[in-house]
Amino acid sequence: MIEITDLSHNAKGIGRLNGKIVFIDKALPKDIVEISVIKEKKNYIEAKINRIIKESNLRVESPCIYFDKCGGCDLLNLSYENQIKYKYDKVCNIIDKYLSTKIKINDVVKSSNVFNYRNKVTFQVNKKLGFYGEGSYDIVEIDKCIISDEKINNSIKFLKKLDLNDINKITCRTNSNDLMIIIETSKNELNVDCIKNIASSIYLKHGNEYKLIYGDEYITETIDKFKYLVSPDSFFQINLDVCEKLYDKIKEYVGINNNVLDLYCGTGSIGIFVNDKNKVLGVEINKSAVRDAKKNMIINKVDNVNVICEDSGKCISNIDFKPDIIIVDPPRTGLDGCAIKNIIKLNPKKIIYVSCNPITLVRDLNCLINNYDIKEITPFDMFPNTYHVECVCCLNKK
Repeated sequence: MIEITDLSHNAKGIGRLNGKIVFIDKALPKDIVEISVIKEKKNYIEAKINRIIKESNLRVESPCIYFDKCGGCDLLNLSYENQIKYKYDKVCNIIDKYLSTKIKINDVVKSSNVFNYRNKVTFQVNKKLGFYGEGSYDIVEIDKCIISDEKINNSIKFLKKLDLNDINKITCRTNSNDLMIIIETSKNELNVDCIKNIASSIYLKHGNEYKLIYGDEYITETIDKFKYLVSPDSFFQINLDVCEKLYDKIKEYVGINNNVLDLYCGTGSIGIFVNDKNKVLGVEINKSAVRDAKKNMIINKVDNVNVICEDSGKCISNIDFKPDIIIVDPPRTGLDGCAIKNIIKLNPKKIIYVSCNPITLVRDLNCLINNYDIKEITPFDMFPNTYHVECVCCLNKK
């Protein structure tokens, strides 16, 4: 029997047993629980709840019937207001612990939709369709995911009619009208008649190759006045409501009459969004993303944005472009040493750092604070009911 005293950065309940820290899935602060040890290491223990002896006053009933088994959501047993407090405290704790200077951290920007916000979902398939269970590769079969767009949920009963024997994954992407279905399979052909009535696009995926077998090549997302083509392998934020709020914050920092270098630009969505009265150069290593970015510039009639296909970290030391502002939106691993060195060498007056991982954000900020003052960090709740949090940080040249 142990008492839970805190939540870890990945939303595990924290307690102590025999002098070691214990991480317990689905446990909340002030719970008193009976546990079973799953794994014991030198300095910590991983465990699961056998029985809740005394429930925390923070605990609410999960609205999802799969919550105890599925590994998708972490915080459905916590009210939304307490989720926001957890995420704010998480960012503050990481900053206080790992950053060598004090900075301003704004309130978390909330999501208008706590449920049905995800416009992209990947289902795992092994003769049945669902999500991996917590900490395992066992598939929890589902009929509905409460954080997924309703068009995706309505597709599940049709997806289950497919021959699942040769399918590994099925990804669904949606906008307000359309549904794109991407089937990862070892077969060159697949009977998809049972899903044609619900899909605007159907792709087969073999390795990294995509084959359109039905419908339109793209779906189109709209953010503010801009339209963006979304192809099967495009990166696009999964919560459009929060995405627009995040882009508005970036636009506020960018201002007007600036040369903007947009690194890790993907399909050019940020660069196009902030293009008004600015000149933007995007850099992206993914060839298909660059192709989509150039199409996005055409459909939005933008002529002051350009995108090149290069490694963002390496190429910027040689580009013929003098940026006033650099925007970076790297993967979860953050910036590498080469990128940071070259950003400092370019000497922009401002850096805007978009991060989905506060740990790597702080690591990179520590490499920049000798040259830049950190104005503030704003967390965004891009992923309600999970432990993930997006941040935007603005840095000004000293």
